[in-house]
This record gives sequence, C-alpha cells and structure tokens, in this order.
Amino acid sequence: MTEKNAFENLKGSGVDEKFVSIGVSPGVQIDILELQRLSRRYGFRAVVYFEEEMAQAGDLAADEKEYADVPESDRPFVSVDDFLKFAREYDPYSFDIRLKELPIMIEVVSVGEIAGTPYVTGLMPFLDELDTFEEPEVMG
Repeated sequence: MTEKNAFENLKGSGVDEKFVSIGVSPGVQIDILELQRLSRRYGFRAVVYFEEEMAQAGDLAADEKEYADVPESDRPFVSVDDFLKFAREYDPYSFDIRLKELPIMIEVVSVGEIAGTPYVTGLMPFLDELDTFEEPEVMG
C-alpha cells in the first residue's frame, strides 16, 4: 500500500475526519517525533510554524508562495522532517537524547489539503516553554 493510499484508506469521509481517526486535530498536542512518524506512515505533509499569529492565520499555500524564494532555514515555518534534520545536524550528539527526556510537543493548528496532498500545520513551542531543554550529560 502506498503512503497516499494509506491516508485515503483511513476511516472518515473527509480530510478532517481521516486526521481525527489517527488522533490529529486542531488543539491537540502531539510529540514532534510522533507527528513525523504518522506523516511518513500515512503520506501527509507536516509543517511547523514558529510564529503563532502566522500559524493561526492558517494559509499554508499562501505562505509557501510568499516565501518561495526564501531558503527554508530562514522561513517562519518548516517541514517537520527538515526541522528535525537541521536540529540533528546542529547537535548530532545530544539532540535525540534530549527529545527522549523532554519531547517537543507541537500544538496542531490546522489540517487540510493542497493539490490533493493532505497536510497538518502545527505551532512550535516558544523557547521560554522549553526552558528545561538543557544540555544532557553525555558519557564520554
């Protein structure tokens, strides 16, 4: 079964209902690693925003068009896959350890579909909410 078929075969008559069937709906808090796992399993896009106002506006298609010429690392939103890739490249030794100790919880803001591809947008917690996200002790 392809990823697209996996999403299409979820219970529910529309995109919203299909997301609800896997526990993803606006207002839900979800571990970023679980969001990545679900997006890979069911073939939907998962995007996180760093700015609450922009996330709440909820127009991923317009945002992507507006920021098309901006490198993804400089945008106020990024795919979950790319965020985790950037973070692991920046901190290859302890990022995954910290995620196990203190998961990054993403607030789901919206679900939808662009050109036949389902997506989820979420809001990244603000740095002050991650104040306990400190360097773990790494055995050397």
